[in-house]
Amino acid sequence: MKIIVCGAGEVGKAIIAGLWETNDIVLIDQNPELVENLYSTYDIQAIVGSATSLNILSEADIQKGDVFLAVTNSDEINIISSIMAKNLGASYVFGRIRNPEYLEDVNFMHEAIGITQIVNPELDAAHVIKEIIRFPEATDIETFSGGDNQIVGLRVDKDGLLDGKVLKEFGQKYGKKLLICAVKRGEEVIIPNGSFRMESGDNIYVTGTPESIKNLFGDAVMNENSIKNILIIGGGTLTHYLLADLIPLKRYYIKVIEEDYQKAEKLALDYPNIDVINGDGSDQRLLDLEGFENYDVVICTKKIDEENIVISSYAKYKKIPKIITKVDQPSLLKPLSYLGLDTIITPKNILADKIIALTRNLKATINSSITSYHSLLDNAVEAIEFEILKESDITKMNLNDLNLLDNTLLIGIQRNGTHIIPTGKDIIQVGDRVTIVTKHQFITDIEDFVV
Repeated sequence: MKIIVCGAGEVGKAIIAGLWETNDIVLIDQNPELVENLYSTYDIQAIVGSATSLNILSEADIQKGDVFLAVTNSDEINIISSIMAKNLGASYVFGRIRNPEYLEDVNFMHEAIGITQIVNPELDAAHVIKEIIRFPEATDIETFSGGDNQIVGLRVDKDGLLDGKVLKEFGQKYGKKLLICAVKRGEEVIIPNGSFRMESGDNIYVTGTPESIKNLFGDAVMNENSIKNILIIGGGTLTHYLLADLIPLKRYYIKVIEEDYQKAEKLALDYPNIDVINGDGSDQRLLDLEGFENYDVVICTKKIDEENIVISSYAKYKKIPKIITKVDQPSLLKPLSYLGLDTIITPKNILADKIIALTRNLKATINSSITSYHSLLDNAVEAIEFEILKESDITKMNLNDLNLLDNTLLIGIQRNGTHIIPTGKDIIQVGDRVTIVTKHQFITDIEDFVV
């Protein structure tokens, strides 16, 4: 497919990394340095210029474009370029739009303007944070099958419930409702088998239904019921969406610290059921005055990554039970793991995953379609959900008889509202949603996993 990506920032970079090998990519951005960096890294066409310029779009051969992705940092540029791309002949148009006021007109953008789908990283990140608060021992949560299946990241603590356990023992305790599907140990990423033994420090991913995940966390020291008080530092767009998710639950006392007076005042007016403090959330004296160490959860959402990291480190020093850190620069993720800050939310990566899933699905065959895609463990592993659309070779034999690629595991089947952790005796059926975890990349069809 011919895919035109407008925006060479972190989102554009992640999208290109996930799509370039099997597609014809054209990149547009006004920053020559960013364009040159991606052009020299990937086999793509690159154009320096504005995505709102008719000449630039014509140079990109927009009329032959299958997919147009507007993912710059400007909502206005994304909207204008999307309108132009659709009118010039692009088949599918995806626009990154973050401002809540624009999202009120989403139906108009679909019907009148022709944008295929609006994507909003802050909104999606807020939903992820809400789920992590439900399961506070989790470091990451990815959702499949409309919420009926989840993959949850955990860290194995020394002398904890999982330390030293063999996967078979885990299965004996939790039955057929949970499966450990990926592990990172040091720099090594492993798709484990039943004889694998977990060790303290491992980052593991567990899959199952929300109910089975909840039962797993019921054994944990910190669970959903232990979360009472939440402090959010930073009152930007992400916080707006997060408050809209959390306040209706009526379960938490919430305080927000925002440095900008006008933003703080607006938050106080929009959300009268929370406390809003106008002040610098990176000021340790202010944090101490606000009873910092008494909070169960601290969420750092400021614009500057380094400030979020410093505040989170102070929260760790104060032994806050759960610390959630927003980071916009994926290059910081690896260093953060050495600081012990293991619940990192990267809205741009969440957005890139969503766009990669939408785009790869357009290439899927008539046999199956991609319904969800998530990258795990610093992009070392992909979790992909396929819907089975018609009979094929994979629907005619037991899973035992399917010769899957190495480093690949079929981890779940969603059938008629029931989630199945598959065994070798199961058979995939038409209408199933099948989730696969793999270290292979650029897969667009489930049959690509069969040797």
